[in-house]
Amino acid sequence: MKKVLITDSHPLFREFLKQRLTENQIDVILSQENRDSYTKMITNLPNLVILDMEEDNLEEMEFLERKSEDFNTANIPVIISGPSQDKASVAALAKYGVVKYFTKPIKFDVFFEAVGKVLHTPLSIDTTPCVLDIHRNGQIFFIEIARGLNREKIALLQFKLAEMIEREGIDNPKIIVMLTNLDLTFVDGYNIEFLIDHILAAPHVHNKNVKILSLSKYLKELLAGHENYKGIEMSSRLSSMIGSLVDTTITSSVSDLITERILTSSGMNDGEDGSVATKFSADKTKGDSRAEEDDGTILKVAIVDSDLNSLAITKQAFEAAGAETTIFTTGQAFTESYENGKYNLVIVDVFLSDNTGISLLQYLTRRQIPPVTVVYSAIPKQMQQDILKKIISTGTRNIIQKPQKPNILVQKCFGFLKGNL
Repeated sequence: MKKVLITDSHPLFREFLKQRLTENQIDVILSQENRDSYTKMITNLPNLVILDMEEDNLEEMEFLERKSEDFNTANIPVIISGPSQDKASVAALAKYGVVKYFTKPIKFDVFFEAVGKVLHTPLSIDTTPCVLDIHRNGQIFFIEIARGLNREKIALLQFKLAEMIEREGIDNPKIIVMLTNLDLTFVDGYNIEFLIDHILAAPHVHNKNVKILSLSKYLKELLAGHENYKGIEMSSRLSSMIGSLVDTTITSSVSDLITERILTSSGMNDGEDGSVATKFSADKTKGDSRAEEDDGTILKVAIVDSDLNSLAITKQAFEAAGAETTIFTTGQAFTESYENGKYNLVIVDVFLSDNTGISLLQYLTRRQIPPVTVVYSAIPKQMQQDILKKIISTGTRNIIQKPQKPNILVQKCFGFLKGNL
């Protein structure tokens, strides 16, 4: 059985992730504090470490240093969720075995897919389009679901609801589930039960305090015929639910109650209170300026080499370390497709078939945002002094003599990345 160590994550995300991995037959080891993470790692030797990194990441970096220095743990892959960092800092983490770095708020489905790929174990996940929002006003929680019923979001809802109830010390929570935007039929029965069961599993939630706003005749029949759902009320009008949930002595106007007591939320958005902000790739956040989907890739590598055998071996080595790798057989092909900031690392054999090796190094050092460049060539002894002078004259200092064992090559390149910070 594959083993995963989850260390120092937010409780909501940690428990949710543990549940989902366990359902997929993955053994999960939890570590809530960094100081015992290393001990648990060397004791269990997991197939993967999932690490939550804070802004002040001294403890996390100490853990990664110790991991990389221990022969038994150095090659264990690491996936990190953490704050936004510059590309160079993220790329340098590859030295410690970090294969993915997800900037918070993470897209859980993309994160979960990455875990499966690292473990070489396909993990099942529901990709049904779904918008799920939860906010609080006093002791009333409003859960609104549109587009569809996604089981991952529903499972996460239970943990989020429990977290909000316990954090605010609410001993008599009242729940209004708004499903008016869903056309529910018997096909949705299994997922409806999944939703209701997860809401009822939250602390202090009682059937009599759960109200469902829906137009579905099927849902009404399901509630009426289900032994475990006795006391749950369903209505097609929000105003009809208000009297049993809100103190009507404040005002006799239902519209005032809805506007002043309900639509004015006292809840907080994800992340504002220290809670993990976990989203899905289908979610569109207003004002999100990130042009590319964050797939966690920490390192983008270009390899320019006319030796096809060497090219294939080098590509495979970096991909095994989690890098997104692009290959070129000539310097011209590389420069024609080059864009500033496209690569963290460029590996060049100066003996290219189109004789562009040295000029390519000059081209790279003149870029506005020059990538870390490494020369990886088999330089004959009789030519070494002359070739090395030419290489150094371009401003390139990182030189590795071919051939190297793939893992040694990768580690040396990671060292150059760290040294360029």
